[in-house]
Amino acid sequence: MPEQEHDGVTTRPEQRHPAQLGFTAVEVSIFMVASMVVATIATAALLTLGSDTAEAGEQASERGFERAVGPMHLRGPIVATRGDVDVDGNDAIDLSGSDIQAVAELQLILTADLAGGIDLTPPYTADSTGFDPDLSTSQIGTVISVSTDNFSTSSAAWTVAFPGEDDGDNILEKGERAELTIWLLNEDVANGWYDLGAGESDPFIDDSGDALTTRDLLTIRISPDGAPDTTFVRTTPLELTESILLE
Repeated sequence: MPEQEHDGVTTRPEQRHPAQLGFTAVEVSIFMVASMVVATIATAALLTLGSDTAEAGEQASERGFERAVGPMHLRGPIVATRGDVDVDGNDAIDLSGSDIQAVAELQLILTADLAGGIDLTPPYTADSTGFDPDLSTSQIGTVISVSTDNFSTSSAAWTVAFPGEDDGDNILEKGERAELTIWLLNEDVANGWYDLGAGESDPFIDDSGDALTTRDLLTIRISPDGAPDTTFVRTTPLELTESILLE
């Protein structure tokens, strides 16, 4: 551009004061630092998003795998039935004395989608007379273990019924439902209460202190012959009603 003369001093438009040049350098430095900070934050966000997405995908994959190998599916809640327990064995119930109320039975309805079905031949039967359940002589097709905060058995007493569609055998097939009843205590059907077990010779709870009551953790593991296990975990509520739904 042409030089300009003002009061005898010739100047060029592109010439600037040193202070102006220093200020421009500071602006450039601030811009560069700000750009680096933004880029760092963006990179960290992308890495976090990628990690979260990968973790979510892995969890979804694991859940899908669990559903794929789980041969049985619960239909509705697990129902816990409360009963009076004749702790002292005097053939009478006195809840103000040593007798108690506790969860005596567990009921759950299962379906299965495993090709060929699942053999649910139980170790016990029930006929609503005398004492239930009754030991069966049939070859067991599935073993059920139960554990609580104070009690465990690797071979629980259980019976099975097939409400609705049923082809007459104990094989749980597609389209069928199996209603399992797990007996934690021995039922005195005639008197309408429950008795404690008699030691290791039976699968029932033997001590009133081990009974399933309130705020107890319950684990049911169903182990069919030739199929993967299915496990359900529940916690009993703060109060035991006559019939408790364990969601």
